[in-house]
Amino acid sequence: MQIIPSPNLTPYIKHYLFLDLMDFHNGLFRTFADGNTGIVFCLGEGALYKDGIKLPKVFCYGQITDYRVLETTGTLRLIIAVFKPFGMSSILHTPAGELKNKIIDLESVIDNSVSTIYEALCETVSNLEIAKNLNDYFSILLQKREVHMFSMIAAATNWIAERNGLFKAEELIHFTGYSQRTIERTFHNLVGLAPKKLGGIIRLHHFLGEVRGTGNKYNFTPKVFDSGYFDQAHMIREFRKITGLTPTTYHVKSKRLAVNVIVLPDENIQL
Repeated sequence: MQIIPSPNLTPYIKHYLFLDLMDFHNGLFRTFADGNTGIVFCLGEGALYKDGIKLPKVFCYGQITDYRVLETTGTLRLIIAVFKPFGMSSILHTPAGELKNKIIDLESVIDNSVSTIYEALCETVSNLEIAKNLNDYFSILLQKREVHMFSMIAAATNWIAERNGLFKAEELIHFTGYSQRTIERTFHNLVGLAPKKLGGIIRLHHFLGEVRGTGNKYNFTPKVFDSGYFDQAHMIREFRKITGLTPTTYHVKSKRLAVNVIVLPDENIQL
């Protein structure tokens, strides 16, 4: 389930995602890059692990460039604030480049107000009420922040998304009116990815959406060229680089909790 944040937060937060993780086979699931960052609240008696290490009850994750295999034990509910590419660094006032491919305890990034919001979420049953609590929490954090170059980065990332990740460097320079060096530096600080890398992830998700809409789980060829890939081999290579899977495994053999959160049979997990 997804809930859209309050209007003052929509420039920064894409949605709140609610995932109920019960005891599914070996507890392993996979998440891969979608160009967004997030803050995760782990509610319930269960726990979440990465590489055998228990993750904090509340953590933030930066941009990832490939995929992660996570493990859950017991009954666990994840509440994820999914930020737009530049959103989390804008609200937390933390350089996005420092969070790239990292999972960090949120309390080490901000302050002990994390425990207050966590306890409030644990005591709340309704998803709408949880969303309201998160809106209040992030609105307070937002009041403390002023982000230099926010307008440019917001416009640039939207422009890239509207083009489904397909663009040339000189086109982005012309659109923003800034030099390539300024654009690259701003993307590093606020997004955590270079424009072209973000574009590649957006292109993959556009392809996923196009294939999902056809109802054909096996014949991907018609959408390969439409999505800007040179040929099917190019698409499969990029697909595996980001997801660790082939398109067929993703569409046919996996159970999707979200577009980029999937549960796989034991034999398909690649650690």
